[in-house]
Amino acid sequence: MSWLDVEIERLTEPGYLAGIESIAIDALRSMRSECQQAEVTVSYLRRVAQGRLDIVGAYMNGIDSASGLDSLIEELPRIIAGPVRPPGPGRLPAQFAPDAAGMELTGEIDVIFGPDEVGKLPSMGQEELAEIASNLAKVETKLSAQRHELHKQIDGIQAEIVHRYKTGEASVDSLVP
Repeated sequence: MSWLDVEIERLTEPGYLAGIESIAIDALRSMRSECQQAEVTVSYLRRVAQGRLDIVGAYMNGIDSASGLDSLIEELPRIIAGPVRPPGPGRLPAQFAPDAAGMELTGEIDVIFGPDEVGKLPSMGQEELAEIASNLAKVETKLSAQRHELHKQIDGIQAEIVHRYKTGEASVDSLVP
C-alpha cells in the first residue's frame, strides 16, 4: 500500500469527521487543507491514468498500423484533450498538480504502462493492449472513487465552516491578524 493510499484511508475513514461540531475552526481549516491536497494528488494521478488509457485506446481503435506511431503522434493533441465536457457544475482545482517534489507518484501507473512504452505500442498485440487498457481503467476507477470520497469529506468540513460563519460562531475578523 502506497503512502497515498494510507493517507486517503486516514482522511476518508468514517471517524475522521467525528465530533466535527466541537473541532476548533483552525483545526477544521487544516483538515480541509489536508483533504484538498490529497484530492489534488488523486486528481493528477487520475488524469495521468486517463491520458495513458486514451493513448492506448486510440492506438487499439484506429491508428493505421502502417503509419503506427506517426499517426499516434499527430493525433496526440486530440487524444489527450479528450471529449468536450458538457457545461455544468464542477470543481475547478486551485492547483492542477500536487506539490510532491521528490515523491514518486505515478509508480502504480508506470508499472502498467510507463511513459517510455508509447514507442513500444506497434510491437504489442491486441491482447496485450487490451490487458494494459483494462489495468489502466481499474486504476482510474479506483482513483475516481478515492476522489469522490475526498470530495465528500471536503464538503462536510466546508459545510461546518460555513455553518459557523452563518451562526456567528466564527467571524471573518478572526482571519485578520
